[in-house]
Amino acid sequence: MIEYKYPEEREILIHYAEKMKNESALNILQKGIVLNRNQALELSQFYWKMLDIAAEDKGAGFPLLEKEGIEQWMEYIFHSLNGYLVSNGYEEEWDQE
Repeated sequence: MIEYKYPEEREILIHYAEKMKNESALNILQKGIVLNRNQALELSQFYWKMLDIAAEDKGAGFPLLEKEGIEQWMEYIFHSLNGYLVSNGYEEEWDQE
């Protein structure tokens, strides 16, 4: 299972997966597990695209991000996803982006 330092990280990821209409990322995030290389790559690609969207919208539509800003939360999410993917043998997929 993907472990987060803060439960809000998962909520933020799901918010952006829904906003970006990324069903594959949403499915992975809701299950909390990456089952194969393709899913690892999908999650990685989603994260890096999400950063661009979050930078553009500055967290609009997500009260915590509107209040506190996106920078720290994106860093927390980075560490959670990086730690999970690398520790489960998907370092190459994470590094491709």
